[in-house]
Amino acid sequence: MHRKSPILILSLFLITALSACNLPSGSTDATSTPDLAQTLTALADQAQPGSGDAPAQQDTATPQFTATPEFTATPSVPEVTVSTNTNCRTGPGVQYDNIGALLIGQVGTLVGKNSQTGYWIINNPGKTGTCWLYPQYATVSGNTANLQEYSIPPTPTPTLTPTFTPTPTLAPPTAVNNPTVAKVCVPLVLPTYNYTGTLNWEDKSDNEDGFNIYLNGGLIGTVGANVVTFPIAPLPLAAGTPLTFGVEAYNSAGKAAIKTVIMVCP
Repeated sequence: MHRKSPILILSLFLITALSACNLPSGSTDATSTPDLAQTLTALADQAQPGSGDAPAQQDTATPQFTATPEFTATPSVPEVTVSTNTNCRTGPGVQYDNIGALLIGQVGTLVGKNSQTGYWIINNPGKTGTCWLYPQYATVSGNTANLQEYSIPPTPTPTLTPTFTPTPTLAPPTAVNNPTVAKVCVPLVLPTYNYTGTLNWEDKSDNEDGFNIYLNGGLIGTVGANVVTFPIAPLPLAAGTPLTFGVEAYNSAGKAAIKTVIMVCP
């Protein structure tokens, strides 16, 4: 009911205005009548129900969105790098054979672990098979929870290095000792004798190949190792003629000193 009152008042106002428009044209006190159609339209717009209660539309601020942070993808296969060039062995320790290495700048692929020792098992870089990586210098990336748990392999049996027995260097033999002559003086036409008999000596060496026999400095015969006698062939000489017999031990390394004995007939 309250919303119809302004319309009623507006209608009355209109009727009055139209009546004024029909006044005699000769009246000089009348002022110009405004454009009633525009006035009525404006008043009608203002009189629309609720038009005066509507608040001015407020601009709504556009919400600002925080950028979603980018996450580095976790490698699907766990990997390892090292800060120091690190050996890779057949097991966890220096007692195992060294079969590879992971170098600074290389990326190794993890295939297993040993929780007891902390060692990582990786694909042997640049080779076939796997090896055990010393963990001290290792940095691991990726999920290692599902890695296979490796058992510690048996300690390798050390290979015995045969003891080398050097072949002794052969030395020249030791000189004989105490050469003697069992002489036989056979008289011929005096003063000539046949010098004969046996030359004897003591063998003091265990590595001789034989003995050389000398007469007055000239070689007259040779006997084998361990032989200690030499027969003297008959020599017709004047009585009192000295004969010098010598015995010399020898082998491939050299000769011993010549030991001599003098024989005189009669």
